[in-house]
Amino acid sequence: MGINRQQFTKYLSGTSHPSPRNMRLICDHFGVDEDELLAPPSRFADMVVLRPRAQHLMRALGPAAATLDRMFTTSVDLLRPYCGYYLYYYFTPSRPGMIRCSLLRISERKDVYFTRLVERIQPEESPLGRSHFVRYSGVALSLAGRIFIIDHNAKELRSISQTILFPSPTPEVRFLSGMTLGVQGRTARAPFASPVFLERLPNCKPSAALRRTGIHLPSSPEIPTRIVRTLMAGSDVPQLLTATELPI
Repeated sequence: MGINRQQFTKYLSGTSHPSPRNMRLICDHFGVDEDELLAPPSRFADMVVLRPRAQHLMRALGPAAATLDRMFTTSVDLLRPYCGYYLYYYFTPSRPGMIRCSLLRISERKDVYFTRLVERIQPEESPLGRSHFVRYSGVALSLAGRIFIIDHNAKELRSISQTILFPSPTPEVRFLSGMTLGVQGRTARAPFASPVFLERLPNCKPSAALRRTGIHLPSSPEIPTRIVRTLMAGSDVPQLLTATELPI
């Protein structure tokens, strides 16, 4: 790279920081971005380990790799208006007849739209009898007039969930509706599908929004009537489909 060995040693020890030119040389030589190079050591180590596997996966995908890349490329402009925070409502299979409210964030980084869904597990749901949060990380795509979110539990790789949404009928995104498909919690582990309703929070303070999350009865004042009507879809009973496992 043409960098003095003594100077490079200072970079490694943290006593000196590379100039913009040398930073670019180092990044180009090792095939990394600057923000990756400046990441905490443990995170950088994970990326280095995953990179060969990711390259192998790209080769295995073959022509499908280019198709996936086009999906992300065509989503760049279409999803930009949807960035922000939303309250995410659906009938939960873990507490029949009750509506779960979670907090969803859609954000963009390097032309890829990432999602983060936070669910608050209340004491009565938790085996430990205390409140805690479960986080789901994923990506969002816009394809043929529909918005697709694919995510997974950020801590435990136990399932993949998908949400399919109708786009906003107005330029100002206020509400979104669609369906979610996932797997029940730790015990039943049954696949389920449920309508979802998203309410955008234009000036969101995450800490305040998280206090609104949890599970509620449809009659609860915490759940606006229009949301209950949408989730019920004109029926007298909650619209929730749970798969039945065949007997052995």
